[in-house]
Amino acid sequence: MSIIYKLTFSLFVLSLLVFGVYGTYQLQSETQGLQDEVEQETRLLAYSLLVSVENALRDHQTDDVEKLLQQLERIEPSIDVRIYIQNSDVIRSDAESLDWPEAVEELLYQAAIAGATQQIYFPERNPELIVLTLPFTVPTSALRGNLAVVRSLQTMNEDLRITKTYIIISFIALILSTSLLCFLLGRFYISRPLHKLGLAMRSFKNSQEAPVLIPVNGKDELAEVIQEFNLMTTELISAYRQLEVETQHRRQLQRALQDADKLITLGHLSAGLAHEIGSPLQIINGRARVLAGCHEDKEEVRRIANILVDQTDRITRIVQQLMEFTPRQSSEVMPCDVIAAIEEVIDMLGFEARRQRVKMSYRHPDSLPLITLPKDGIQQIVLNLLTNALAAITDFGEISIELSMDSISYAQQMIPALRLSITDNGSGIAPEHHPLIFEPYFTTRKNQGGTGLGLAVVKSLLADMSGHIIAESLPEKGSRFVIHLPYKIPA
Repeated sequence: MSIIYKLTFSLFVLSLLVFGVYGTYQLQSETQGLQDEVEQETRLLAYSLLVSVENALRDHQTDDVEKLLQQLERIEPSIDVRIYIQNSDVIRSDAESLDWPEAVEELLYQAAIAGATQQIYFPERNPELIVLTLPFTVPTSALRGNLAVVRSLQTMNEDLRITKTYIIISFIALILSTSLLCFLLGRFYISRPLHKLGLAMRSFKNSQEAPVLIPVNGKDELAEVIQEFNLMTTELISAYRQLEVETQHRRQLQRALQDADKLITLGHLSAGLAHEIGSPLQIINGRARVLAGCHEDKEEVRRIANILVDQTDRITRIVQQLMEFTPRQSSEVMPCDVIAAIEEVIDMLGFEARRQRVKMSYRHPDSLPLITLPKDGIQQIVLNLLTNALAAITDFGEISIELSMDSISYAQQMIPALRLSITDNGSGIAPEHHPLIFEPYFTTRKNQGGTGLGLAVVKSLLADMSGHIIAESLPEKGSRFVIHLPYKIPA
């Protein structure tokens, strides 16, 4: 229900209550006023007749009394007068003028016998008659009795009915006109501005452009709200544009951190690569010297030449692997063979693992479809995690890499995802360090050249790919990092 209908309904109920109470009070006041007026007229008439009847009866002029009563009957048919004389007949104006109920007759006889003054309405609820009986005030030795005046209230009841109808009609007309006026004014001054404000809000919600400012008319509360809304939308658009600029700067800084982390990682690997390249170079050098002295043994020359070819190919592969992990400018997402991409990282770190006498095992499905994910990002994540795992193992250890298919809940539905876990049996992570491991520049290996960017870059890359990572670790027992990465299969 709209606010205008609520307001109109509330006003209608309030008006109904207020004017209902007022109308009831007014009707009761009108009823009481009419009753007082009828009572006063009836008493004046009764006392006037009483004086005349007493004088006539004292002079024994009964015929004059009857003529007086008959004349009164002709003037006012709604009034019936009777004179009750003790030990005598009843003198009345006209026996057929009013049909008196037996209870009224009995009441008047009892009042005449007792010589009492009484005024009653008959019946008590919704009275139709007013009855007034008065004793003679100047008793004579011959006559004693009462004067009874019975007056019909039909005229008064008719006036009350008309008054009641008028009050009800006025009451209904006033309530309806007030409610209608409230509805029309509410539509004009409340609903229409609120409707414009709602349209502007929906427009602002569905569009990133600045909405058209709502004209401000008047100086009431709604005008102040609209003015504040215009100011708020202007500030929000300004903040949104500033946020876009800051987001672009953050992305640039993030890419710079990733490149810096990769260069740092390659710097740590350079010593191992020098050893790895130095070994085949020594072999090549020695075999070349032997080859220089073999002039006649063709088989020995061929064998030595094959060794030279194998070792130079080995150097080429090492250099190629090193080149593949240098920062690249292109970030285009292409269909990627995830199994092969991870194997390349494991192969590149193989010499370092052998040097530390660490065994690396890689379990994965027999085959996976090509997946639309950035190959560079996946390799950077695996490289950083494996580098941290090797750093956590001082000598002799195992690193287990496991890749599998899984699903995660996203936007209240299950979507396919890759699950990658990397487990080592190194020194683990201290409990007090666990909440900080993904913070940039946090490291416990500053003396060993740690920069604190590795895991921060991993988390940043996963956030860009809508993935997430969970770290589990026990001191001196090792660590496990579990990654869930949603993917799409290219059409």
